[in-house]
Formats: sequence, C-alpha cells, structure tokens
Amino acid sequence: MRGDAAHRLDVERACLRLRLAAAALATTLALVALPRADALAAVVIPIALAAAVVLRYLDPGRAPTARIAAGHVVDVVLASGMVYALPVASPAWILYGFVIAIAALRHGPMGAFAGTAASIIAYDLTLFVRAEEAPIDALWNVQALVAVGLIGAELAWATVRSVTERERIRRHATALRAITAGKDLTSVLGMLVTQLIALGLEVWVGDDPDALRRAMGTRRGFVEPLPMESARHIAVAVPEDALDGARLETVARDLVADAGPLITSADRILRGERLVGATGRSLEALLEMARDESEAAALASLTIAASSIAGRAAIVRLAGGTLVTGEVDADAARDLVRGARMPALITPGGAAWTTPLLARLGARSAAIVAAGEGRALLALSLDRTLASDEVGILQRLAVAAGAIADQLRDRDRLRTEAGRLRAEAERIGGELRAREDAVAMAVHELRNPLTSVRGYASLMSRNLTAVQTQLHNVEQLISDLLGRSPAEGGETSDVVREAREAIARTRTITGRIVELVGPGLPVAAGIEAVRLAQILDNLLRNAAKYSPERSPIVVEIAAADDEVVVAVRDQGSGVEADDLEQIFTPGFRSSRHAEVAGEGLGLAVCRKIVESCGGRIWATSPGRDRGSTFHVALPRVAEVMAL
Repeated sequence: MRGDAAHRLDVERACLRLRLAAAALATTLALVALPRADALAAVVIPIALAAAVVLRYLDPGRAPTARIAAGHVVDVVLASGMVYALPVASPAWILYGFVIAIAALRHGPMGAFAGTAASIIAYDLTLFVRAEEAPIDALWNVQALVAVGLIGAELAWATVRSVTERERIRRHATALRAITAGKDLTSVLGMLVTQLIALGLEVWVGDDPDALRRAMGTRRGFVEPLPMESARHIAVAVPEDALDGARLETVARDLVADAGPLITSADRILRGERLVGATGRSLEALLEMARDESEAAALASLTIAASSIAGRAAIVRLAGGTLVTGEVDADAARDLVRGARMPALITPGGAAWTTPLLARLGARSAAIVAAGEGRALLALSLDRTLASDEVGILQRLAVAAGAIADQLRDRDRLRTEAGRLRAEAERIGGELRAREDAVAMAVHELRNPLTSVRGYASLMSRNLTAVQTQLHNVEQLISDLLGRSPAEGGETSDVVREAREAIARTRTITGRIVELVGPGLPVAAGIEAVRLAQILDNLLRNAAKYSPERSPIVVEIAAADDEVVVAVRDQGSGVEADDLEQIFTPGFRSSRHAEVAGEGLGLAVCRKIVESCGGRIWATSPGRDRGSTFHVALPRVAEVMAL
C-alpha cells in the first residue's frame, strides 16, 4: 500500500538524518579534542558519512532485512571507532545515543533495548582495550547510556502506541466504510462478518445464544445480541494461537458496537419495505378476491397473498381440523391452530409445546389469525421472525377475505337452493304443460270419431255398426284422457283391415277417391287397433284437406320381415324441405296454410303414438305443389289376435 511505502521512506530519511547528525557531532568532538585526537577519527568520520548515504539510497527492495541489520552493525562499529579515537575524557560515548535512537526508530521499544545493550557492550569493550587510559569514573557513562536507552524505549513505546492506535483507527474506519456500503440488512451483516474474519477471528450468527456459546467452546471471545427486532446474536471467538487476543477482542467488540446503528437502520428499512410490500400485496389480493366467483377461489387468493407476505400459508377449518388450502403438515397445522389463541404470533422462544410443531412445519415463526366463520389462517415464516406489524396486516387481510368467502358461500348456497326451486318449478310446469298438451291432443282426436259419427248418422240405416265402433273409440279416448284405461302392452292389430275401414270412413265423410294398394292377406303389427285407426284417420284427413277434391289418395301397405310400412300419398300442395322436420312438432302450421282450419296437433299425435309403439314416422315431398307422402313403420308380429 502507498501508506506503508511512505512510512518506510520516512523511516529511511529519519535514519539518514540521525547518522548525519552523529557524524557532525563526531566531527565537533574531534575538533575539540585536537591535538589529542587520534588520526583514526579523521578516517571514521568520512566512512560514517559514506555509510549513511549508501544505506539511505541503496535499493530498499533488495534484501531489506540484511540491509537494516548491516546498518545497525555499522552504526555500532563507527560509534565505537570514534570513542576509541577520541580521548577517554571526551564525551564521545554520546554517539551511542544515535545508535539507540536508530534502533528504536526501526524496531520500536525492543529495538531501543537491543540498541542500548549493544552500545553498552561495545563501550565496555572499548574501555577494556583502553584500560590503562580509562579512569574508574568513566564507568558512569554506562549509566548514562542506560538512561538514554530507557528514554529511547519509552519514546518508542509512545510512538508505537500512536502508530498502533492510528492503524487501529484506520482499519476500524475502513471496516465501517465497508459495512456502510451494504445496501440491505443481509449485506450489512455479511460485511460485518467479513471484516471480523479479516481480523483473523471466527464468527457465527444465529438465533440461539447458548448454541453459539457451545460453538465457541473455551476460546476467548463474546456473544452479543444484534440490535434487530428479531432475536439474533453474533458470536466472535479469538483463535487460541493469537498473540494479542485481548486487543483483538477489544477491536471486535468496538466494531460490533459501532456497526449496531447501521444494523438497526438496515433492519428498520427492511421491515418498512416488508410492510409496504405486504400492504400492497394485501390490496392486490382484495381486488382479486372481489373478482372471485366462489368461496374456494377467495380462500385460495387469501392463501397466495399470505404466502407472499410470510413465506408459506394454509387455511384450517376449526370444527374438524381439516386443511382447506395450503401444502403443510396437516396434523401439525391443526394442533398449532387449536392450541393458540387468535390472533397469535408463535416463535421458538415461546411456549414449549409450539417448538416441535414449528419444527415439523419447517418454520421459524408462525402467525395465526381468524379468517371468517369457522376458519383460521396459518402464516409460516421459514427463515425469520414475523413482525407484529406483519401480523396486523395478515389479520386485517384475513378478516376481509373471510367476509368475502362467507358471502360467496352464502350466495352459492342461495343459488343452489334457487336452482333447486327453479328445477322443481320447471318440472311442475312441464307436467302441467304435458297435461295441457295431452288434453289438447285428446280434444283434437275426439273430433275425428265425432265427425265420423255425424257422417254415419246420415247413413245410420246402412252402417249402424260403424257408428257404434266410432262411439267406442270416443269412449276409449275419453278414458285415456282421464287416465282410467292405460294401454296394455302386447296388443296387435290387422293393418290391412284397419286401413280398409279408415278408407271407408274417409270416403263416407269427404267423398274423396281413396285407393288401397297392398297384400290381400292380414298383416299384423304391434299396435292397438284404436291407435292405428287414429293414425290412419289423421293422415287421410290431412291428405284430403291439403289436396284437390278430384285428385286420388293412395294408401300403400308393404310388409317386411320385421316391420310393416304404411304410406299415405296425395297430389296436394306438398311440403317444403325446410318444413319436413317441423311438421311433427305440436302447434306447427306452415305459413302457406294459414287460412286452413286446424291447430297443428294431428301429426304430433301420430308421432307420439307411433314412437310409443317402437315405430317410426316421417314425410317426403318432391317439392311445393307436387304432393307428399307420409310413412309409418310399425313393428310386425307373427299373427293377428282375435279382434
């Protein structure tokens, strides 16, 4: 670093100044001692000057330790040379003070002590060599050297303390600057841990202070709570091989204490951001719930919103303890909700019974609030302790969402009940309409035999039996209308005979030409005779109504293995293609025949009778004014019952 290089340069310059001052003092002492000074002094002084310059400007990067050691040796030797060259009475021993000063400057207090010891030894050796010239009182100079050494050591201690304190302050400021650069709580804590580790310390951050102390063991250090809303602690341990453990612990404590306000500020910012985010998500959830169409959808929206605030959420039904929404341990959620008093904030440091339940749920903390009638919202945080403000937001959200869900549930219940009532009303209405249709059809069908009765009445003397038959048919239809004589299954009729009788009735009533084309032998079909007569009368009456008076009507009977097909063909107005599928619908009347009397029920009656017997009925027509043919296919039976 540039600061360290500048410090080394300052030390080198100071050493040069001390060596030059020593050379200058040696020159002065030599001049004062003339002519008693030895010629050696004139040699030592230039050598000292040259050595000072060489030691200063020699490349400091090359063998710095050897160069520094050589400088100390040269300093001691040159000082001893001057002491030897000058008279014993001369105060040349003071030159050893420069040796001590240079050693203290380079190595601190220990350097001062080492320089003092080396100076005393060198001075004693010089006196020993000049023992004949040195009086006993020259030994006081040794005491002076000791005093100079102690003073130098104390000065060095003061300097070292100053440098050490300056370095500590610099490192402390650098560490705080790095911690301050953290943008959030996580980065601030991370930078604090990083700076402590950079000091050579071991660091842990956790929730359980006892567990942190166990991790530290017997090592020197401390466990301190962090200034946060959630209960978190930091543990710092000094390595056992640290040389200055007490100082490291003090530095660590100071750094943790000074980082406290930063941690508090970051924690407040984080909690504020969480609250803002939770509030925004709550509003979004409420807007989403307003669009939900069912109780389940509203509860699902509440669960999603609570999960975005806390981390995970579920809704528990209080009555049965069932899990309505959420993917959590159902048994643990039920036990936690039932044992808490809502609203509740559950943390690991709370009641003992909650700790294993939180562990089963994989959560650090939990909030439990009411969510409408008979429901509770369980919000779980997996990595932190929920704040009381967050619990308040969750409670307000759950109350609003629960009310919405209850309203949707009541609405759905009312809709279901209304649907049931509507279905019942439609069923009853359908029965009434069916009864009305049956009455209308029966009344319509009563007209055919009555018309025949009127026709036969004029010919009563000739066809009394036919009149009685038609009256029987009227009686049968009335009985069917009143529901007193239901049709019995398995009855059959002779299609050929019924066709002949129907043709006779049509000829008598309308005077129209009706031809029969078919087998001469009986053909049995699975239908009652009275029903078959209804069908044939309706088809022949329609053929006569919608065809010219002089045009013939043809009835064809074709017998196959499993069915009998009766076709009634006319040369009338025909049926348009669009009307072929609708003419069998009750009440249908073509717009072309609006002036023709009728209710549009005859063909519908025919279709109903044919289908009830397991048969088919359909119509074909080449087109408008080209006639039409109505086909009736009935199941054939082996023989005709006695009629």
